[in-house]
Amino acid sequence: MITIMPSRSSTVARADERPVRTRRGTASVEKAIHEAVLAELAEVGFGRLTFEGIAERAGTGKSPLYRRWPDTTSLVIDTLEKLGSDPSGYARTGILRDDLIGLTRHMTKSQQGVKAEAFRSLVGEAHRYPELLARLKTQVLDPMFDTLTDILRDAAERGEIQPERLTPVVLEVLHALIVKRTILDVRPLTKRDITEMIDEVLLPLVTA
Repeated sequence: MITIMPSRSSTVARADERPVRTRRGTASVEKAIHEAVLAELAEVGFGRLTFEGIAERAGTGKSPLYRRWPDTTSLVIDTLEKLGSDPSGYARTGILRDDLIGLTRHMTKSQQGVKAEAFRSLVGEAHRYPELLARLKTQVLDPMFDTLTDILRDAAERGEIQPERLTPVVLEVLHALIVKRTILDVRPLTKRDITEMIDEVLLPLVTA
């Protein structure tokens, strides 16, 4: 029986397709892990997310993952928090319209490419995983909504809008629109998209 050995070129090609493990610092490894989480979420979804798949894509062993995160839910939430745009980092102008546009642009600038695909995949599956849904809401979405509500209440104190307009239903509509446009829409939002959303929906809701 003749045994056909794989050619050197094919062996090298397959090796090149795998991440090369090299000695890296903790920060570099953690960055690679977070990027791998996003790529895996976009490709296989949360239900099939594993430490093994993340480690292979990140080009690292599984030990750093198990030492740092107790489960995939904690790793996903940590990834979204670290790679997202912190709403507290937005510098307010004190003008309601400018702040609504500015905050939305600030929060959407990182929701592009693979991260946007990962976020959409995660939101679509979260209802099947109660712990994931709860932590996604409290640790990722609520900080953004709380900042928006603070901006509106500050505007009410300045007399720009009537405070009685800030009812739970109005705030819920604003939150739902932002989630739909910034997270669920496939096409990235432009400045014009955001301006139209603010001028035609958000501002009329709170100034009517």
